Amino acid sequence: MIEIYHLAVLFGSMALLIVLVIRGMSIFVVAPLCALLAAACCGTDPVQQMNEAYLTGFADYIRRFYLIFALGAVFGKLMDESGAAITIAQSIGRLFGKERACLAVVLSCAVLTFGGVSLFVVGFSVFPLAVHLFRAADLNRRFIPAAIAFGSITFTMTSAGSPEIQNLIPIKYLIDANTGEALTDARAGWPVSLIVAVVMFSIGQLYLERAIRRDKAAGGRFESRDDDRISTASTDSPALLPAITPLLVTILALNLLPGWLHGLATSLSPETCPWLHPILARFPEDGTLAIFLGVMAGVLILRRRLKHVSNSFSEGFVNGLIAVGSTSAVVGYGSVIRTLPAFQQVVNVVTHLPGDPLISAAIAVAVIAAIAGSASGGQGIALPIIKPIYVDQLGVAPRALHRVVAISSGTLDSLPANGYVVMLIRNICGETYSRAYAPIFVTTVLIPAAGTALAIALFKLVPSWALH
Repeated sequence: MIEIYHLAVLFGSMALLIVLVIRGMSIFVVAPLCALLAAACCGTDPVQQMNEAYLTGFADYIRRFYLIFALGAVFGKLMDESGAAITIAQSIGRLFGKERACLAVVLSCAVLTFGGVSLFVVGFSVFPLAVHLFRAADLNRRFIPAAIAFGSITFTMTSAGSPEIQNLIPIKYLIDANTGEALTDARAGWPVSLIVAVVMFSIGQLYLERAIRRDKAAGGRFESRDDDRISTASTDSPALLPAITPLLVTILALNLLPGWLHGLATSLSPETCPWLHPILARFPEDGTLAIFLGVMAGVLILRRRLKHVSNSFSEGFVNGLIAVGSTSAVVGYGSVIRTLPAFQQVVNVVTHLPGDPLISAAIAVAVIAAIAGSASGGQGIALPIIKPIYVDQLGVAPRALHRVVAISSGTLDSLPANGYVVMLIRNICGETYSRAYAPIFVTTVLIPAAGTALAIALFKLVPSWALH
């Protein structure tokens, strides 16, 4: 009976968190409030829990990932202020035309996301283009949030080689217990990742196109609004090549530079370059330097279209602090939930499921991401728990675990309380959950779940891909 009560507190706290976020309350208020109530209802000292578990989880996540969030926000700010983001989106829109409006929106988001632009910047940058394309094609605008979400938080966000935080977090946790060296990198499991990304994109795009056609056949049409921001070409916007160059620099730096520097370190003896050799040998592959190089490329190439570079940096770092803070608030909530008896019950169940360890690891991460309401927050909570079990005890290949964790974290995280989903539906697109959430659920929950299952199957069919 006591166990049932504790489970009711756990899931009741999650339900309250979702309801309050959907109703528009700030995650900075909702997360500690729900953590406080859950701790009090379980008979623990709520003040102690907030001062210890909540703030420890909150601060540790900021310590680990603030720099990546901040540089990503600066990068997005530079791309937005210079007009580079809208240049890329408009170029893709012109390539496909109004007949393929949904595809143009999805690919615009995918290019920007895989280039390292912050998800929130992608949403705000692509929305005006989406309004323009959907208006021209006379398509129901309730599908715009799903098109943006599908292009930005599914097959690109968690793919190998992506500089998004969801692909980089496992590197921080999957480390050798003795040497402290990373056991994986941003390209972990790339053959599997490539196949899964293609399958997810194909199925998701077919679903969206079919759903839009059925809606139009049923009488769905575009509805204009007075506050629509229509995407128009600007004489100050850069050409496509300079606009896309910072993205290319980020991708190449993340995926090629580490290998080149490691090779250089191998060719140099410690005696020849005693100060340089350890730097090259321990070159960080967490994406920080790659995004920094993308920022520098943006400053140099787009400087004529940036009115105040210092303001872009200032606003970017503030936005990065807000972004990492909102995720840290969720991680802090999860850190309190971790101390509750029911959480350990849930973890014991999902981490000791019979069958392949990758399956139980995927389920564990998905469930914890659902509790946290965030893919990155879920990874931050789950990886310290599952790494000792799956890597140290069961001997699961770290690179395979990295890829499965990344993909599975992007499944149940997209339930209604997800911060990006809330902002996308309400603030960016001005829609309601009743109109817009159903296609988001299909494209960002169900299809990534199928992609997770496919990734596990591929790792089992071709074990050598776990070494790539």
